[in-house]
Amino acid sequence: MAADTTHTIEIENAPAKVLRLAGLGVLMTAVSAALAFRWIPDIGPGSYGEFIGYCGLVFFGLCALASLWSLLTTRGPVVTVAPDGIRDRRLAADLIPWSAIRAISTWEYRGQKAMVLAVDPSTEARLALTRMARWTRGANRALGADGLCVTAQGLKIDYPALLATSMDYWRKGKEPLGAA
Repeated sequence: MAADTTHTIEIENAPAKVLRLAGLGVLMTAVSAALAFRWIPDIGPGSYGEFIGYCGLVFFGLCALASLWSLLTTRGPVVTVAPDGIRDRRLAADLIPWSAIRAISTWEYRGQKAMVLAVDPSTEARLALTRMARWTRGANRALGADGLCVTAQGLKIDYPALLATSMDYWRKGKEPLGAA
């Protein structure tokens, strides 16, 4: 069943999901610390295990902090799906018009799905992307996700519903004016 594309849908964070992510980040940071500081027997100074521990300590520590920061500071809708476009505050403050989105696809990496918006380059150049979106854009492209990635991670919607709703609005937004 197609979504009613005449209304604006606002999707907020799901605090329980974000807290679960933060908890997983804290747990993985603790495991990484155990490796890095050689609290686990058989991990020697300068070993590969110690190196992985330090890398994990930085990566998972930052993930845990980002999740906690999001939990404490995010108020209101994170993703807005409207008749004239889509906005994900994690990517940019600006609404991306449906007319500027050339294609929508799904990209999956290690069980995590993301909706990839192939945005017209001139429109994307005018967007005020968030720092995180700018930092991850090249890495995502190298991994095969060439576009702006919207996930349902930590939101009050699952990925299939987010994708289906966005596709309905995108199709409707691509129709010529006056088409029924």
